[in-house]
Amino acid sequence: MDSRRPWALALALLAISCHGGGPGSSGDGDGDGDGPGDGPGDEGQDAAESGTPPPTAPACAPGSAPSAEVAEPTILLTLADRWEEAWLGSAAVADVDGDGANEIIVPRGEKLVVWGTDGSVEWTYETGGGRIWASPVVADLDADGALEIAIASREQVFVLEGDGSLHPGSPMTWEDELRSLAAGQLDTDAPLELVVAPAHGGPTDVMQAFDVDGGTVPGFPPNAAGSSGCDDACYLAGCYDQNLAVGDLDGDGLADIVAPHDNAYASIHRSTGEAFDAADGFPVQKTPGVRYLHDLALAQQGYADDEETADQAHFTNTAPAIADVDGDGTSEVIMVGSVQNAAQSDRERGVALWVVGPDAARRRGFEAPLHAPGYLAGLWDFDGTNVVAATNQVSVADLDPTEPGLELVFADFAGNVHAASSDGRSLWSTSFTTSTDVLTGGIAIADLSADGVPELVFNSYSPTEDRSALFVLDAGGNVIHQLPLPRRGAMPVPTIADVDGNGTLELVVSLKDAEDGVESVLVYTVPGSETNCLPWPTGRGNLLRSGWVPPA
Repeated sequence: MDSRRPWALALALLAISCHGGGPGSSGDGDGDGDGPGDGPGDEGQDAAESGTPPPTAPACAPGSAPSAEVAEPTILLTLADRWEEAWLGSAAVADVDGDGANEIIVPRGEKLVVWGTDGSVEWTYETGGGRIWASPVVADLDADGALEIAIASREQVFVLEGDGSLHPGSPMTWEDELRSLAAGQLDTDAPLELVVAPAHGGPTDVMQAFDVDGGTVPGFPPNAAGSSGCDDACYLAGCYDQNLAVGDLDGDGLADIVAPHDNAYASIHRSTGEAFDAADGFPVQKTPGVRYLHDLALAQQGYADDEETADQAHFTNTAPAIADVDGDGTSEVIMVGSVQNAAQSDRERGVALWVVGPDAARRRGFEAPLHAPGYLAGLWDFDGTNVVAATNQVSVADLDPTEPGLELVFADFAGNVHAASSDGRSLWSTSFTTSTDVLTGGIAIADLSADGVPELVFNSYSPTEDRSALFVLDAGGNVIHQLPLPRRGAMPVPTIADVDGNGTLELVVSLKDAEDGVESVLVYTVPGSETNCLPWPTGRGNLLRSGWVPPA
């Protein structure tokens, strides 16, 4: 996502939990799967159920040869390196060395592996400090006209040049562990800034911002810098799984920051580090003090009269988004949180979808969140397996132009994928498993048949081998293709891109487990697809990993 001006290039690239830690968290914070888990389920690759009739009107411009049929994905490349496993980092596809051909950039363990389109390893970079949890950022970070790659490994952030050498000023160091990484334009100079969030209990700040040369952005971290305006009613907790969205919420052209955390609160800050004021009616001054009780009257009261029965959010695993959901010209914050009772004695009440303004005011149709109450698995890591709890990740795109605004797609804890309307209606729900040990990390969205109607692509994963699959759904939630994945499947969201530059789309799946020297990443091609429509083609929506949908 780059160009002459880095922000313009960033916009171009845009087109193409938390797991444990701290009181009340869903595991123990190390991502090693030693939180309570469910046993194996009773089904393997159980067929997904049908959704609703898909839309027929194109949501984006069709390609040159549209088709009503989506061809079955077939293997184009099998990428191999060593034994390293994947965590939650989606692949990136970009020409990082400027030679006119794309590279496939994938985090594996503590190593970043860069393959060429012929399947050969072009270079690797080992951080030496621990696993790379989040997806790599790929952008012209320093506004020099060339792409850089940013990765976070434990407490460090590394910026790499396209040849794998370290960028001046790297690595930057903050707090262990940095499982959330995104980029955006926080100030008016040309280079982009990098934002991280800490995955540990009891943080004094939930966000830090760095210049690409390693300096700290003025106003960050907000509490330590004195910019947040927070008082004692800003309730922070750790951010354990890609808990950042970075995009313009207030219309000033600069990127604001959303960081939900491992409690019932979410921090929403301006590009300067200042926390947004809470809307009138809440009993606190700043948004990090707004408690996300489902009942709006209780949230405005600040507590539940009966904490055993009242539902509230828990944003442990929440990967948020920023978009103008309802098309009114102002951006909203979109979050999927787990649901528990306010007393935190009943944690398995499903998930809920929230849409709020930067002041935490609830948008029309979301006066109460859209609640999917079922539970099979997803809140807890799987004990002793390195297979972690589900990312509560929302994907945002226009699936159906006959519906107002944008659609919101997410997975629940009961083996279903949901689509919701911009005004809080459930459009459809499709089951992809009935097993108690099969999860998905999120959904990518792109048109795979050049007809202007997007498809949904996701992979599942499990601690049990041969139980996972790659799914393609139509925009009505109907299963078009379901292809088995080897071993324990794939935890990262797949990436959709034209890998080999021939105008046809590929699906890049980073497998949880590698077969040493044989197979780490599978690249499928989709015959008949084109690059005409990629509204949410990778983890966190774009290669800035910002979760931001810019205004149309």
